[in-house]
Amino acid sequence: MTEKFQITESKINKPITYFLMGIMWIAVILIITVIGFVFDLIYNNFRQYLEHDLGIFFTLLIAQILLIFCCIALIMVLTYRKKQKIRKAVVDQEGVIFYNNRNVIIETILYKDLQPGQNSSNDVHVYNTQPVKHGKTTLQVYLKNKAGEIVPTTIDFNFELLILNNKYDLYRQFLKGVQHFRPDLKISPQTIEQYNLTSEPQKTEFGIFEYVMIFTFLLVAAGLIYLFILLFKIII
Repeated sequence: MTEKFQITESKINKPITYFLMGIMWIAVILIITVIGFVFDLIYNNFRQYLEHDLGIFFTLLIAQILLIFCCIALIMVLTYRKKQKIRKAVVDQEGVIFYNNRNVIIETILYKDLQPGQNSSNDVHVYNTQPVKHGKTTLQVYLKNKAGEIVPTTIDFNFELLILNNKYDLYRQFLKGVQHFRPDLKISPQTIEQYNLTSEPQKTEFGIFEYVMIFTFLLVAAGLIYLFILLFKIII
């Protein structure tokens, strides 16, 4: 490899990412609407429930508490600790650099810091969290911690609340960097085969899984809108 090492930057799939974010915010709005409806129901019938329908009163009260907790949890997921969340990754001749939404570096994994695997026949290998084709995929490498111990470390391009177009390319480019800058480390045969490290990269296209997911999200969005319309009619 005599040519200049190619820099690869993560690319967000904005249509799908914004669609998913929109679905989550619609869910928050719907939950807040239901909270308001249940509160109005309790407030207007408080005495009646206490005198005649304690079961309904406590059911509505518990439902209200659960809805509030659910709403708070969703809002926290969407807004909390943005500075600590990875929003961009760049693979270059040094390694991989992770940035937050303000373009501040929050983590780096450098080729020079990679270590041989302990009690493992491979120093770099792909790791699937689920035994299916479309399960979450990460890479496992080995680094020294502050105590000087060599420990497994995960390289993960599955960003929270973001869908990337080029996860495959990021993993492949990092692995090509290992091959070029750290030839002393052994990449597992499965990883070499999965990321075509002995040939040209394959173009990634949407498969059946992606289309099924998009169709499912559209159905969920339609269901949420329909539920909102029903609640609106009930309140009016």
